[in-house]
Amino acid sequence: MTGTDCSMAELHAVLLARDLLDGEKAIVGTNSDVQVAACNLARASHAPTLWWVSGPGGMVNCNEPVIRSTARTENIAWSEAMMDLPQMVDFIDWKIHFFDFAILGAIQIDRYGNINTVCVGPHDKPRLRGPGTVGISALTALARRFYVVMARHDRGSFPERVDFLNGPGFLDGGTSRTDRGLPEGGPKFVLSPLGVFDFEPISKRMRVKSLNPGVTLEQVQKQTGFELPVEGTPPITAMPTADELKTLRASVDTSGVLRERRRA
Repeated sequence: MTGTDCSMAELHAVLLARDLLDGEKAIVGTNSDVQVAACNLARASHAPTLWWVSGPGGMVNCNEPVIRSTARTENIAWSEAMMDLPQMVDFIDWKIHFFDFAILGAIQIDRYGNINTVCVGPHDKPRLRGPGTVGISALTALARRFYVVMARHDRGSFPERVDFLNGPGFLDGGTSRTDRGLPEGGPKFVLSPLGVFDFEPISKRMRVKSLNPGVTLEQVQKQTGFELPVEGTPPITAMPTADELKTLRASVDTSGVLRERRRA
């Protein structure tokens, strides 16, 4: 078993898990198989007291080694605790930095890490309608950091500016996030089928952190709607180790939901 045998979803779960710390508090969304796998993989390996709650279902640390939607009632029996919606809203809206991180998906993300989960095209006549805002505006504004997992990487999903900004990243770059009254935070990195992307410390522009195996810098630039700064030659994304894949498949995703996704 090697890292090259993994699916894209498994790769993303491992990359996220490596960055999560013991004792941190997190929130994940509804259709969040990669996010749940990342949290539980971190708990099973190096962060046993990491604490996560599902946004829609209120389940805390659902430890069933099967990946399913966090809104499913089957999760209740495997959860350490429950949090009702009023408690969830209180924690998100009134306790700045209560959550150390959130892991989110989006239909669009722009050069400053602002995300869109509402629509593509004009809001009154959209070409594509997304799941909506839900709690994303509060999470991106108030969590200490957030991660974004993108299912696609093309000029439509990585535009110069999102068509509808409902998840603030670094807004217009530089200090504009804090200038507008938001606490420090913002996106730490973005995962896509092509690679890993983080943000310049001063300008806050998205840049290439690493490229997935077989992906070229020219390919990434061509499929991105804005210029991506690059420092030197980008490294190849560090693939999952045999031990990471073994733990993921034997203790977190025993039904192989992530493994059945398109190969990395």
